[in-house]
Amino acid sequence: MSREQRANLERDAVEEMRGWQTDQDIFDDLAAIYAGLNRTDTRVIDLVERAGRLTAGEIAIAARLSSGAVTALIDRLEEQDLVRRVRDPSDRRRVLVEITEKVAERMAPVFGPVAEEGYRNLKQWSDEDIETVMRFVRMSREFLARHSTRVQKLIAEKDARR
Repeated sequence: MSREQRANLERDAVEEMRGWQTDQDIFDDLAAIYAGLNRTDTRVIDLVERAGRLTAGEIAIAARLSSGAVTALIDRLEEQDLVRRVRDPSDRRRVLVEITEKVAERMAPVFGPVAEEGYRNLKQWSDEDIETVMRFVRMSREFLARHSTRVQKLIAEKDARR
């Protein structure tokens, strides 16, 4: 492959990633609207669902929210019976947040068909192809996490100058 072909391939790959990010953003907006939630609520629900249970502090760190914002968010989701606070069985002083069955009920019409089609699509790929995609996604997540931290510091510096 020539240098020019490689440069074109890299540019096309970046454009596809940007397009995917935009499409994902649109889908996530629509899913939140369907659920009657905001994007931060749905992001936290996803974080808690993937982790199983998280403390409010862990949610704040993972979602990059203040402790006050997390408390209000948990209160709001708890009022809708989407999450519940439970005592940590190994440390009764610690409170964990977990999602309820109502999340799956509310979101099944949105995510059920996506999951079904996604798994069906994956069956068409070889193990090696899936492993390559996973390496790429992990690299992308690490890349974005580093740059999110960098930009968060830029925001703090900008706020400090005000």
